[in-house]
Amino acid sequence: MKILAINGNPRKDGNTAKLLKEITKDHVDVDLDSFDLNDLRIRDCQACYFCKKNDACAIKDDMQRLYRKLREADAMVLGSPVYFGVENANTRAFIDRLYALLAFGDGPGKYVPRLKGDKLAISFVCCGAGKGKEVYANIKDRQFAMWANLGFKEVRTYVIAGASPQGNVLELVDAQNMVRECQELLDR
Repeated sequence: MKILAINGNPRKDGNTAKLLKEITKDHVDVDLDSFDLNDLRIRDCQACYFCKKNDACAIKDDMQRLYRKLREADAMVLGSPVYFGVENANTRAFIDRLYALLAFGDGPGKYVPRLKGDKLAISFVCCGAGKGKEVYANIKDRQFAMWANLGFKEVRTYVIAGASPQGNVLELVDAQNMVRECQELLDR
């Protein structure tokens, strides 16, 4: 199995990175590619529609490598902190650029996914808010729809609430349950 792990948090030892490492560790026969978005140069989508006429994005930056890795991967795991109610800017730029993986379909607002295969998408956001699961349920729902629209056959999305800046995320019961569930999905 090929797994693509993407850390949207600029802190490489933060809660998001800790969860990604736990989810992706100790799998048998796994080819793991890990990326920290903060280390990559990913420009914002320019809405040029080049990708709709061509099976590629016109912007030549580090996202080209991630497109290739996404196409090759059997599973993708994306983690991001919540900043001001949404995924952070690094993660938003990555997500916006996924638009290139959709072709125009028949009629307005209809798209055809370009990703092929039985791919698994796992994404989560971490926040400090105690009621973050309720407050940020919209992120979870939006990400679920996004991955499904991109052609992922199986999708899991999570909000991990109550994470402190000191990095306590692995002590949280919800985080432990998520890690266990994700590891089981990746071991199939």
